[in-house]
Amino acid sequence: MFVLRISSGLFGQFVDFLYLYAMKKDEIIELLKEQIKGLRDDNNRLLDQIDALIKEVSSLKEALLQKGESLSKQQRLTKGLAKLVSNTSEQQQAPQSAISEEERQKIEAEKADKRKARKNNGAKRDMHYEMEQEEHDVYPDDPDFDINKARLVTTAPRICVRYECVPMRFIKHVYKIHTYAQDGCLFEGKTPVSAFLNSSYDGSFIAGLMELRYIQSLPVERIINYFEGYGFTLKKPTAHKLMEKASSLFENLYKCIRQTALSDPYKAADETYYKILVPEKNSKGKGVRKGYLWVVVGINTRMIYLLYDDGSRSERVILNELGSCKGIIKVTATHLTGNSKAMLIPISHASRACNI
Repeated sequence: MFVLRISSGLFGQFVDFLYLYAMKKDEIIELLKEQIKGLRDDNNRLLDQIDALIKEVSSLKEALLQKGESLSKQQRLTKGLAKLVSNTSEQQQAPQSAISEEERQKIEAEKADKRKARKNNGAKRDMHYEMEQEEHDVYPDDPDFDINKARLVTTAPRICVRYECVPMRFIKHVYKIHTYAQDGCLFEGKTPVSAFLNSSYDGSFIAGLMELRYIQSLPVERIINYFEGYGFTLKKPTAHKLMEKASSLFENLYKCIRQTALSDPYKAADETYYKILVPEKNSKGKGVRKGYLWVVVGINTRMIYLLYDDGSRSERVILNELGSCKGIIKVTATHLTGNSKAMLIPISHASRACNI
């Protein structure tokens, strides 16, 4: 077996030249083929190592995404329930030990260094796992690229995310109802069920209208202008009539949820404050005051509803609501339990304690 030596220096180059000159043409070709084969083997081995590393990184990335998705869903559920049954204004801050100004500045400097060490100024990018997701495969569009000749370098594609905002869109559905006669009977096609009898507006339209009015707090006039901007003309009396009918439906739904929650033998309740609009002006010249909403939860049925009684947080509100209900209620009132810790007591005992 011949080995091509690469010598250094002028004398070494001269020796290599004489060595090659003495070899036959076929021997040189065979030598070059062996060297090319060795280089190809090394290259394939390195490519296999790269593919193995890419698969490992992809597996780790997928595991992290799945873990982040499960944590994100759990955090959203916990946060949503916490907003209903708790109030941050009622939480007491843990006492902090006094530190000197020098120590405080040192701690702030350390936090700043950690933020600078991370990219994007320490900001964490939201993944929005709860959103509707569409996936698109993106391939090279270079004119010199031929997918039949190319070799895939990565087993897992690089991920790039873009968020799209689809503006409000109105669609007019026209149903052509066909009628047939068979064996002396008439058969007629049926349209999808409408929220209201003989109404041209389906549930999605009414839900969008109610959301803008009561969740986004937009006046009816502004909602009409908003719809107009997207090509739909809604008359003001029609908007008011739709909201009036929807209110009746929501009232029946509220009664059903309330009845189910109150039938639960294990209930929990707490109050939380909100700013309420009132005709009278306060000392700051604003027509608002602090009022309280009660949140009642059926633990077993998982039904939640809100209770409002002129903004009062008195225990009379919740005890009158429970009335003759039977079961256990979770309370934290000091005058009922004798301490500030939450306790489970029968509803009848809570009523008698309130009468003392």
